[in-house]
Amino acid sequence: MLMRSFLIPSFFLLAVMPVHGTELFTDLALKQGLNLSAVHSGATPLILEPILQQPETPDPAWRLAQWGTQYSLEGAPVSVQNDGTRVMKNAAKEVVIHPGGLAGQGVTLTVNGGVEYGGGLRKKGEPWPHLLVEQRFETPVRLADYGTAPFRLDFRVERCEVATEKTVDPGAHTGQITAFFTVHNKNAESSDFNDMIWFGLPMFDVRYDLPPGHQALDIGKDDATGKFICTLPGKDFYQGATGDGKWHALRGDLVSLLQDALTASQAKGFLTHTAFEDLQLTSFNLGWEVPGPYDCEITLKGLSLKGEG
Repeated sequence: MLMRSFLIPSFFLLAVMPVHGTELFTDLALKQGLNLSAVHSGATPLILEPILQQPETPDPAWRLAQWGTQYSLEGAPVSVQNDGTRVMKNAAKEVVIHPGGLAGQGVTLTVNGGVEYGGGLRKKGEPWPHLLVEQRFETPVRLADYGTAPFRLDFRVERCEVATEKTVDPGAHTGQITAFFTVHNKNAESSDFNDMIWFGLPMFDVRYDLPPGHQALDIGKDDATGKFICTLPGKDFYQGATGDGKWHALRGDLVSLLQDALTASQAKGFLTHTAFEDLQLTSFNLGWEVPGPYDCEITLKGLSLKGEG
């Protein structure tokens, strides 16, 4: 079981103290738009096109991953509203970048699972649609270099409603969203060199009031990594249900949280030859995974990760 002793003081400090330090994400306003992925992680080319860019900006620092979809956004119509809001949508998905993007009024991600599955049910082992904003850290982040690393995100689940008359199986069908980091051992002298885990901060799962902790291998589809997933329990971050249509704040010190995740991973037999100082954050993703026929919509804003001390 994960130790929780650090959560109360780290949350308290982050709630009452101003956050300074070095911002570790790039282009949180999403001025540069996003690179649209293919629908399969093994496809060539993997990047289809840049989307939702503002004029005369560099190449995107973020990717929009649409793995497993039946309805690629490639070539989908784009509209720009009077206030600068950028919208791209098709029958199954919608991406809205509000003014200021993730650092401002937010980003809204919508997946229409009823359309994706045609009113039917996904069978076990079949792929499922994703809609994720992702960033690879150009310089991997070694959290051991910082005293603290405050992470912040505000989110509101606008809806997540079942879109079929058939009976869903909670073991196979859901709509969920987690803030995930890939974390690699980058110590060339370690026997775990280049091994990795998925480190997740919980947000929402339609099956639960609060998403439980999750510790398992990344399996279930043909392009899964087979690496260990360590997601922390929602009860350690929230007072009540996160799918109630209200704003919720995800806060934590990633230095403390990742230390605990490493302990939990090693207890399960993963990264057993790894010290905390060996670990580096290599990428981040945030968005929907919809293995069931759910129509899901969420707004995300206030994203930040700062290195301090």
